[in-house]
Amino acid sequence: MADVGGPLSYYWRMISNVDFETGTFMGYWNLLAIFSILSSIFLIFLSYLVLRAGPQKTKNRFMALMLFTESIRCATSMLFWLYGWPESFLAVLEPARVVYYTMSLQLFMLYIVAATFYIEKQWAKQISGFFRIHGLYLLPIVCFVIILFSSELLGGRTVAIGDISWVYCQEIGVGYGTTASGADLPFDVSCSSRYSALYPISMASVAIGPLARILLFIPLIGAVIAMVSVGSSQKKIKQSGDSSLIGEVRAVRLGFIGKTVLQISSTLALFTIIGILGQSPSMETSVFNEALEVPTLLIAVGPLIPTTVVLAALFEGLVFTYAVIKNDMFGIDETLRKTFITATFAGLGAVLFLVTTEAMESIFNQGWIGGVIIGLPLIVLRKPILNRLSKFSTKILPESHTNEELGYLEMYALAKKDGQITKNERSMLDLQARSYGIDFERVKYLESWYDGEDISSDSGITNLSERFGKSGINLMSVFGTTGEAPIDEREIRESFDMMDTNKDSVISHDEFADSPEVSKLHPKSRDEMFNEIDLNQDGVLQYHEFKKMAQITESHILSESE
Repeated sequence: MADVGGPLSYYWRMISNVDFETGTFMGYWNLLAIFSILSSIFLIFLSYLVLRAGPQKTKNRFMALMLFTESIRCATSMLFWLYGWPESFLAVLEPARVVYYTMSLQLFMLYIVAATFYIEKQWAKQISGFFRIHGLYLLPIVCFVIILFSSELLGGRTVAIGDISWVYCQEIGVGYGTTASGADLPFDVSCSSRYSALYPISMASVAIGPLARILLFIPLIGAVIAMVSVGSSQKKIKQSGDSSLIGEVRAVRLGFIGKTVLQISSTLALFTIIGILGQSPSMETSVFNEALEVPTLLIAVGPLIPTTVVLAALFEGLVFTYAVIKNDMFGIDETLRKTFITATFAGLGAVLFLVTTEAMESIFNQGWIGGVIIGLPLIVLRKPILNRLSKFSTKILPESHTNEELGYLEMYALAKKDGQITKNERSMLDLQARSYGIDFERVKYLESWYDGEDISSDSGITNLSERFGKSGINLMSVFGTTGEAPIDEREIRESFDMMDTNKDSVISHDEFADSPEVSKLHPKSRDEMFNEIDLNQDGVLQYHEFKKMAQITESHILSESE
């Protein structure tokens, strides 16, 4: 039962018949559901980027789990509106809602834990460290068990979380309906002429049970707690002088602020619905319930709840990804800004186009007029709008550079002290870029950015370090634990022992290449650095070679600084 035709004909029928005057918004719901799936895929990609940037780092693993959780929550938030599902698909939609609310509980806990990565207390380090391995799989299990146990205490999943109604209209007249629980619908399905252009249609709607009401709010509570906690940590981190970490914690706090604002919007939308209906959405809340006149405002506002969930997840995903990997991946800040600008411009354009065309269709019966009204200004004002969006994106995702890029910028600053780049200096810069694995296009961008910044030739290097974190990767990052000169023998010994993973008192080529700092370099550069340290050319690094090269490099860097 419930044949709605092929996907193409179904979506065209839904979208082409969106009518604000009659309240025919089902196509609008379909578009939002498709947007939620695309957002879910994008968040999975961001999660992959974070994990790829530091697969062994606890913070990266934690953030990857958080973004993956947001992704699953997005994918299941509007699954019931994605398509005109057949009745048999209720067996999928019902457990999907359990997954959605499990992810909501999981996010609440992850938000609380997130602040511990920026608290210099032993208990905080123990909590955050738990997510290196065990927390990654134990937390989802615990949250799932809590949801199932709570549901059973409250009378079962369809009671605690809320049942799902399903209706089917073949044509004008009496339709057919059922529920996920198997119980009869509490109303007769009436296929009115109001939606005749959409038939045949099937539609699933959800009720919000007592447990679901709680789980809808707790991510907001978690975001507020995390925002306050991270903000408190930010003050202490500023005192430490670690500018790289200051930028990260500022971005994380901004992510939670955005999450909080959008979650509040979702809450207000729910309160609006409750105010209109006099109760939270139930099984009787259906556009096909003739006994209940569903206001047009409710039809429009309803999808805003899951939509704000998706928008909050996207904002959080972009900002958190930027915060965690901005110092590890070439040009990630620029890429994320471009993504944000493109998505915002396209999204706003699509919404404005839809609203104006429908408005003109309702007033003049000429929808194309609305297309012209919006389309032409967007084309003419495209550059100014994009420039405005670019400035805004730079505020939320400030310019950032990897350690390798900072290293290159420091060399560039030295070369430009006299106001020009000589042929020999350019050759030196090209070699530096190749050793760091920075391609030509990125070099052009970095130099153009530096030339456009208000950085004096006398203090450029200092300013770079102060504004964008510790100096770029160099041999000090390999020989010492701080990455800076001067270094003492304790640092050199510790660094050597960390690389010597098999504890045979020598460092093999593979051990050297796999070390955290060296692994960031281009493979060719790794080989060159290894050969430079391997003074006796026996294919392994002894401690005396390692120490000697550390002292030589330290002397060279200190003399350059002077």
